Amino acid sequence: MSNDGPSAFSAHDSVAALRQRFESIDPSTDALTWAAAAYRLGMATAEQPTAYPQQNLRDALGLYQQAARVLTVQRAPVEHARILNAAGSAHRMLGDPSTARRLFSEALGLMSGKGVDVEEASVLNNLGLVLTEGGRLDDAIEAFTRSLDMLPGEDDEQVRTILATKHNLGQVHLARGGIDGCNAAIAVLSDAADNAGGTQATMHTAMIDHTLGIVWKTRADLAPSERARCLDEAIAAFERCLTTFTSVGFPMQHAIAKHNLGHAYAGRDDVASLQRALAYYEDSLNIFDPRLHQPQWQEAFANAEAVEARLQDLVPGSTRADHIATLAGSMDDNERLMFLRQRLVQMERLPKTNQLERLTAMYYAIITQPAESFVASIRTMITVLMELPETLLESALESQLAAHAMLDNHDQRAADFILDEAINALLFGPQRIRVRDMLEDIGWNRP
Repeated sequence: MSNDGPSAFSAHDSVAALRQRFESIDPSTDALTWAAAAYRLGMATAEQPTAYPQQNLRDALGLYQQAARVLTVQRAPVEHARILNAAGSAHRMLGDPSTARRLFSEALGLMSGKGVDVEEASVLNNLGLVLTEGGRLDDAIEAFTRSLDMLPGEDDEQVRTILATKHNLGQVHLARGGIDGCNAAIAVLSDAADNAGGTQATMHTAMIDHTLGIVWKTRADLAPSERARCLDEAIAAFERCLTTFTSVGFPMQHAIAKHNLGHAYAGRDDVASLQRALAYYEDSLNIFDPRLHQPQWQEAFANAEAVEARLQDLVPGSTRADHIATLAGSMDDNERLMFLRQRLVQMERLPKTNQLERLTAMYYAIITQPAESFVASIRTMITVLMELPETLLESALESQLAAHAMLDNHDQRAADFILDEAINALLFGPQRIRVRDMLEDIGWNRP
C-alpha cells in the first residue's frame, strides 16, 4: 500500500478528502484500490484529533475490516499484516490489550522473512508496549531489543523509531525496579541521548531526557552514598528537556517537567535548592488546571507546601514571595530575565484584584532584599515590563508604588530613586515618557 494521499491543510480536510476518494471507488471493478483507500482512511480517522477519539478508533476498525476482506493473507500477506498492526494499535488504545497482542503477533508472523524489517521493527515496538502495559516486562524487553536489532538507522525516520524504541526500553527497565533496573535504564537512555545528535527528533530527545531525569532521581533515592551526583544528573536532564518542552509549545509537558525538576531540587537540603524547588512547583501549578489536571495539580500543591515548610525551618519568617525574590537576586542577568518574565506573563490571566495582590507581594519582597539584589531585580523588571500588555503594565506599576508605600520614608525615597534610575538607564525616549506618565497618573512623585 503506497503512502500517497491528498495534501490538505488540516487533519479534518485530509480525512474528508480521503473519504471522498474512498467513496468514489467501485469495489466491484477495482477492489485492490478500494481496499487500499479503506486502509488509508482508517489510519487517518484513527489519528484525527477529536473530542471523541474512541469513536474514531471504532470507525477505523470498521474500515480496516473492509480492507482486510480484500487484502487477505493469501492475496497480500504484507498488506494484511499492516492492517493487523493498525487494528492492534486501535484495540490497544480502546483498552483491549489481549486482542492487540494477538493482532501484533499475527502481523509479525506474516512479515517475517518478507524483507520489510523496518515495518517488522515497528510492530515489535507496538507489541513491546502492550506487553509492558500488561506487566510482562521481560517479554517487553525482548520485543524492544528485537526491534532495535532490525533498525539500521539509515535515515531520520529510522533514527526517530530507534529513539522511541530505546525510550520505551528504558522505561521498562525502570519499571523493573531496584538499582539494577535504574542502571539498565540509564545505560539505554544515555546511549539514545548520545546518539541523537544531528537528527530532527527533538520531541523524542526531550522525552528521553525527561525520563532520564526521572531515572536519576529514582536512583538518588536508592543509593544514598551517590545521592548528590544522581540529583545533579537528574537536574541536568530535566533542564535539557525544558529547552524543547517550552511553556508555549508544550505547556503540559513543560508543567510536568518543571514539577519533576522541582522534585529533584527538593532532594537537596540547602536553602537555594529548596527555593528553586518551590519556584518550579509554582511554575507547574500556574499551568496545571485543577479542573482538568486535578491529580497533577494536587501533587504539585502538596510538594510546594512541603518545601515551604522546610524553608520555614531554615529561614523563619520568610514568605513565599521572599524566597522567590531571594532566588531572583541570586541569578545572573539572563536567567533572571527568563525567570521574572515567566512570572509576570502568568499574571495576565488573573483578575485585576489578584494581579495587584500578587504583584505587590512580589515587589515588596524584591525591594526588601539586600541592595545589590534589589537593584538587579528592579532593572530586570523594568525590561520585562515593556513587553507586557498595557493593562498588566498598569497593574505592575501600581503594585510597585504600593510596595514602596509600605516602606518607611527613608527606604521609600531610596526605592523611588532606584526605580527612577532604572527607568532612565534602560528605557529609550518614548518608553521612558510613557512609563513616567503612567506613574505620575497613579500618584508618584518622581524623586
